[in-house]
Amino acid sequence: MIIVCLPRATTEVTTLKQALTKAEDKAAKKRTEREKHETRVGEVQQELQALVTKHEALELDSKTRESELAAALESIKSAKAEAQKALQEIDAMKKIAADLPHSVSNAAQFYQAEDGSSTEKLFWFQYAEAEHPVPMSDQLKQMVELHKVADQAMKNFIVRLWPGDALPNSFFGLVRWLVDACPWLEVVKRSICIEGARRAFARVKLQWVKLDAVKLIKEGPPEGKEHRHPEMYYEGVLPGARLIADECSKDVIFE
Repeated sequence: MIIVCLPRATTEVTTLKQALTKAEDKAAKKRTEREKHETRVGEVQQELQALVTKHEALELDSKTRESELAAALESIKSAKAEAQKALQEIDAMKKIAADLPHSVSNAAQFYQAEDGSSTEKLFWFQYAEAEHPVPMSDQLKQMVELHKVADQAMKNFIVRLWPGDALPNSFFGLVRWLVDACPWLEVVKRSICIEGARRAFARVKLQWVKLDAVKLIKEGPPEGKEHRHPEMYYEGVLPGARLIADECSKDVIFE
């Protein structure tokens, strides 16, 4: 075998080996950097996911807290309304308690002035001169009796104003009718006045058939008698007015 030494070829091979080694080192370095980069990207992704999860948890917690706060505020508002209502009820009870002794005293005096003996008279007499505070049980009895008196008084009043109508079946219904009685009383008073005037004018027309009642009311006194006015004759016509009142039925309503 013949071996030929070529220095130049050997140098090129060495150069190529060095270049290859350098390229491999460079590739390994890039691969390492890429792996580090990929690892960092994964870490960043995990950090971002953790931040997203934390943000979502905080947002959910914030909404929960807002909901709890709204519920708490609503509960406070409701409690405040209930407390206000309770204070009003307590104030009303204080007023009732303050009035009760006066009502009891008035009731005792009223029934004591009546002749004879009655259940009401005996009931109120025992409280006429109470020297010690009345027990709560007796106060409740007093209020029940006062309720009965008020109930009967309102029923009698309503029957007089609305004869023939069925009475309400509750105490509140009686109270509502009593409230409605105020404008109705104006209607009744006006109707009674009209009925009395109607009968009076009718009586006058028995003597003076041609009398025009509307003209008599609207026109003033005759010429030369301007000094006359209705108030001058009130006293003179009052006895006749009383007789007319006795003739009026007082149950005719004029709309």
